[in-house]
Amino acid sequence: MSTRKCFLLFQENPIIAAIRNPKDIHDAVASPCNIIFLLTGNIYNLKQMVDYINASGKQAFVHLDLVKGYAQDHYFVKYLKDEIKPTGVISTRNSLITKAKQEGLMTIQRLFLLDSSAMDVTITSARKIKPDAVEVLPGLVPKLIEKVNTELSIPIITGGFIETEEEVKTCINAGSISSSTSHKPLWYATDTIKSYISQANA
Repeated sequence: MSTRKCFLLFQENPIIAAIRNPKDIHDAVASPCNIIFLLTGNIYNLKQMVDYINASGKQAFVHLDLVKGYAQDHYFVKYLKDEIKPTGVISTRNSLITKAKQEGLMTIQRLFLLDSSAMDVTITSARKIKPDAVEVLPGLVPKLIEKVNTELSIPIITGGFIETEEEVKTCINAGSISSSTSHKPLWYATDTIKSYISQANA
């Protein structure tokens, strides 16, 4: 999966529904969001959830670090691609991102920017691994987004405590193309944010 395809996908979907509870999958599928981040799942329900999202015509991204009941190794990534069939994966782990890229899955590397040291390490890692996109956490600090945008030529997604349209706009102005959120009311702001982006680019 190319970074260009990833950029276009997230550019068209500035709000991403992030699910922490499997019960929320129905609300996410019913929402205008076309991308759903699964921050939950286990050996019993992961395939069912991805199948449900795929059947709705939406894109499922599985957070590998948060799935329970599977060994987090290269065999799992291959099984995920062949049997569970998400659009892509999210992880903080270099080895899993690398394997997922080899399997042709879209990859999002999660960057926790807690201090300047973490910033240096994660930027270096992303440059080496070359994921299709990075997700910056915390996403409410424009300075961090701007720094990552300067250092990496990779699409930036923001996440963590994003709950208002104004917060999404702040992230976009700093250089992100999309924001993930588990705050359900914000799932319905997709058209408003698209309009804002269109006006800003006019």
